[in-house]
Amino acid sequence: MLGLRLKYDCKALFRMVWPLYIVGIVLPIGIRLFHWIQDLPFFDSFVFEMISLMYGGIYFFSLAALVIWPIVVTVRDFFNTMLKDEGYLTNTLPVSRNILFLSKELAGLTIFCLSGLVLMLSLWILSSDFSFEVMFAGLPIQDGRTIGFIILMVLMILASFYQSITMFFLSMMLGQMHRSNKGLFSVVYYFVISFGLQILALILLMIFAYFVDNFHLEQGFTLFVTSYEWVVGMMLVGALTIYNFVLGGIFHSVGVWISNHKLNLE
Repeated sequence: MLGLRLKYDCKALFRMVWPLYIVGIVLPIGIRLFHWIQDLPFFDSFVFEMISLMYGGIYFFSLAALVIWPIVVTVRDFFNTMLKDEGYLTNTLPVSRNILFLSKELAGLTIFCLSGLVLMLSLWILSSDFSFEVMFAGLPIQDGRTIGFIILMVLMILASFYQSITMFFLSMMLGQMHRSNKGLFSVVYYFVISFGLQILALILLMIFAYFVDNFHLEQGFTLFVTSYEWVVGMMLVGALTIYNFVLGGIFHSVGVWISNHKLNLE
């Protein structure tokens, strides 16, 4: 049943994002065309330079949209199909709420991955010199470990996106518990949870600093970091990946519990 729901949700999201994919592929072709004709005498003018700059600005915003828009359409689809009028049909399906939530989360991750592929394709079209080696230049990695580090980075990005999706979903479920101003309360809950996560991160850093300072580990820690930069980098990325996936799982579970025990969505 999860497969059928996931297929349906992916199609619903794709219908809202495919025009952006077309734009993300067409615009860099236009930029390369601008660079090709800008040296011709007919196009050597201030007006053409202004048009070229405006075109480049539009392309920049399209790249930003490829990162932001997947979250927007995922949250919008969840709200329309679970909490508005269409929610009556969705919540009366012979499918558990856990499956419904998980399907929409996985569909959001799928669309995010597609957007990432379009982003890389767009950059590749724009520059023939684009490569992962250029993107990750200067990072604490050594020869032979680049692929592993890139995989961890991709997993960390996916984990972060998953955590963001589930936090949006949880905020909306908490907002639905109020009789009025549900949208406003959803926004408030989102910022409260975000602030709480920042406090949690600060507490964890303070605990780490306390142990390093009180057990006189500064010299050993500094030596380890400078001697094994790639290990520290991979450990940090791996820890952030696990942290975001765990938070996403918690947010998912709490959101499902609220929908089952605190709300009447049918």
